[in-house]
Amino acid sequence: MTAMQRRPGSTARQFVPTPGLQYKLIYLARRNPALTADEFPAAWRSHAQLAGSFATSLGKHFLSSRQCVKRPLENLPEAFRNEYDGSTILGMKSWDDLLAARYHPHSLDELQKDEERVFAGAVDDWTMAVEETAIVDGEPGDHVLLAFLAPARDAGDDFAGRSLALARDMAQAAPAATRIVWNRVVDPASAYRFAAVTECWFDSFDAAARAAADPQLVAALGQHGIADRDASVRLFACINPGRPLGTSDRPSTMDRNASHDGGGS
Repeated sequence: MTAMQRRPGSTARQFVPTPGLQYKLIYLARRNPALTADEFPAAWRSHAQLAGSFATSLGKHFLSSRQCVKRPLENLPEAFRNEYDGSTILGMKSWDDLLAARYHPHSLDELQKDEERVFAGAVDDWTMAVEETAIVDGEPGDHVLLAFLAPARDAGDDFAGRSLALARDMAQAAPAATRIVWNRVVDPASAYRFAAVTECWFDSFDAAARAAADPQLVAALGQHGIADRDASVRLFACINPGRPLGTSDRPSTMDRNASHDGGGS
């Protein structure tokens, strides 16, 4: 199926947005195996710049674009070790804007061709639409701990309500976080069965690293009581600086601002 033929699925068509809430697109990505971990940030940045070239048709739908690349730490805590390389979080002006951007009939053709160069699969297969609830309503920093949560088989029918309640407790477990957000997945990705995504933002590498090494916070982030540990994913990431990241790199303010390209992706 080509991009020009793509249409919203039944879940997206039937969803009724709540006025005043923030809607976003989030995807969890793996890099093209032909790219090394050092090469991936620049390749991903160039893909976002291609998306930015469609600013007239696509950019008008976005409020924000945060490209979060996995930190290549030698002592990365076990809970954050996995095959994934990054996540993009796209804030949309409205639910209608989300649909208009995701199913744009022309620009997506060229973007999908470029995805083959950068990623290990189709971004649309990894992309989910979410509804945001802010727990700590501050500014996001340079570093983030992300949790993509799949319900345990015995989680029950009210996974979303229980997950939100557990996410609210994270404010105490992560006092250094500048922003904590819980996202309910309202239109799932075809490749994953995630039902919620939690973002825990920090203004420094050191603060994020301490949080990632805190067993209490890691357990709270992973929601072990209701989430499937094998199907859920945690990511220790920073805003993509567009260059190789060493184990002690701190993205500068210039890097951070440059990574917010206007077209998303």
